[in-house]
This record gives sequence, structure tokens and C-alpha cells, in this order.
Amino acid sequence: MRIGFPGTGTAGRHLRPEVAGPEHEVPPEPDTMDQDTAELACRRGAGIEVTLLWHRTSGELTVSVTDAASGASFELPVAADEALTAFHHPYGYAAAQGVAY
Repeated sequence: MRIGFPGTGTAGRHLRPEVAGPEHEVPPEPDTMDQDTAELACRRGAGIEVTLLWHRTSGELTVSVTDAASGASFELPVAADEALTAFHHPYGYAAAQGVAY
């Protein structure tokens, strides 16, 4: 038995916007994003949003963290070889780098 959307040949890989939940949000259209900044990864959970961004002009990578409950946010510059570590553990990475958040 295959599970998916009738007639699409998919097995749940692509969700229509009207059925997508918070964990399957449809990304913004490219023309609504800053042309210099590309979102490489984003995750949300427990009111915290973590985004890995690439700034095309400077080549810089940053991790942006926003806590919806407290309204606090911070952004960390990260080295390419540490980008995924910073993305998955932004608070630990910030502490290790001596960045106050």
C-alpha cells in the first residue's frame, strides 16, 4: 500500500500549502527573500527558530536564533567548517565562542 497524494506519484514528499503544518511549512518565494542572503537551513521547535544563512556578497555564514516566547534573538558569524555544529547547537556554540546571548 502506497501512501501519497492521488495522481501525483509522490509518497508524501511534497505537501500542498493548505495541508502543510508548522513542521512542513512552505518556504517563501525567492523574490520575497533578500537577494544577497540565502537561507540554507531552518528549523523550529519549542518556540525557537534557528536559521543558517549565507550572505552572497561577503561570503559570510551566520546562524540566526529567535526565541518567540521571550522575544530575544541573536545572530552569530560562523566558519564554514563549523556551520552545521552552530546550526544544531547555537547556544552551546555561542557560549564556546564567548558570545553573550
